[in-house]
Amino acid sequence: MNSFDNSVAHSSVAANGTARFSEAQSLLRLATPIAAIALVSMGMSVTDAAMVARLFGTEAMAAVAVGSDLYSILYYFGAGILGGLAPFYTAAVVRADIDARIRLQRIGQVGVLLVAALLVPIIWSAPDWLRPMGIDPILLDQGRGYTQAMALTLLPMLGVVLYRTMLTAAERPRVFLCVTLAMLPLNAGFNYLLMMGAGPLPGYGVTGAGISSFLVAAASLVTLAIIGRVKTTTSEPIRFDWSELFTVLRVGLPIGITAVAEVGVYLGATIYAATLGAADAAAHVLVLRVAGVAYAIPMALLQAAMVRMARAETLADPALQHSVIRSSIWLGLASGILLFAGLAAAADPLATTFLGDGQVSATAGLAAGLLLMLGVIELFEGPCLAAAGLLRGRKDTRAPMLFTIAGNWVIGAPLGIYLCEVMQMGITGVWIGLLVGMVVTTILTLARLAQTIRAARWLMPQIYRTRRPA
Repeated sequence: MNSFDNSVAHSSVAANGTARFSEAQSLLRLATPIAAIALVSMGMSVTDAAMVARLFGTEAMAAVAVGSDLYSILYYFGAGILGGLAPFYTAAVVRADIDARIRLQRIGQVGVLLVAALLVPIIWSAPDWLRPMGIDPILLDQGRGYTQAMALTLLPMLGVVLYRTMLTAAERPRVFLCVTLAMLPLNAGFNYLLMMGAGPLPGYGVTGAGISSFLVAAASLVTLAIIGRVKTTTSEPIRFDWSELFTVLRVGLPIGITAVAEVGVYLGATIYAATLGAADAAAHVLVLRVAGVAYAIPMALLQAAMVRMARAETLADPALQHSVIRSSIWLGLASGILLFAGLAAAADPLATTFLGDGQVSATAGLAAGLLLMLGVIELFEGPCLAAAGLLRGRKDTRAPMLFTIAGNWVIGAPLGIYLCEVMQMGITGVWIGLLVGMVVTTILTLARLAQTIRAARWLMPQIYRTRRPA
């Protein structure tokens, strides 16, 4: 290679490295507030549970947990469906198409009403249809008011999800973070006021926590609707397109099913762990709570990668697409390594703090081992969710849905039960099954990404794709 070739190669490498660094910064700027939003929302849930337990006891908390868990599953399903709007809305933002943004917002609003009409009655009637499943009728009756309040809360919460999706797609998640932070103390105040009462206002017991959630969700929705409103640039009426609604739903429905498959397998593991004895159940619950916190990081990267990939697709910029793909996968791997290192370092202290001295308590030792296994899961989950976000940005959602179902339910869950029951490994066997399921899902998702973007071309170093002068 002559000196001219060398200078071209070096300049190409420098430009390529600069582009990747710039894109990594963009991804981090977008993902950081998204992760913070998830953690703050989790803080609200923890506040509800802690206040109910403190004011009314653990039995009341158990009664609330039944309705809360069901609500969470259906909420994630509905939120996933509405998430299908994100790549379309990002494209409208990139094109500076105000009318398309308004049309998509209306499509999202109709989607909220349709999803709520389907899911609200399911939650409202849960205390009745859960009885034949063996759940304690006393808990169902005690938590009926809370469950029905949460059923009503689903409608404004889906509206909040819609505006969160639009703000994220427009790369303005900090606005949503500010609103969420403001609602955290409001939630705690409403909880106490409505559960205990004050002056002429009666106390509603555990039902008050559900009413508080409804009021906070409604306040959030009104605030976001004011902030996120878009003014049209034309006096012509904007026609509602039903075919576009169905297109969004075709992208979003697999995302909703994927969310249920992911959340459902861990909820199923929790129910199963309760049958294994107090030590196994306690260790599992601790690790699951830590997993919920850790999950905020790769999930935020998923959403950031989806938005940035949708932007690159809209611009039809191969160099930007390449940069988004490389940066997302590397950040996913880096986040997995950091989470693994953090969990490995914190495993013993966490287990000892919450479950007793590891030298005395077998439960603490068991939990420490499970936390290490969770760290290994995070090693794979980071790049897996980054790849899933890239695929969603290209509106490819069905294949990742099938991979999640196959990894978690076809392979992971049966393997976990086999190791637990046949090999007598207890809850450790269940978590090995969850780990294997994640590994399978990761391999399949990365393979799909490589196939979709013609990996042989994209992964080739830039200097080898630079045309040399004759």
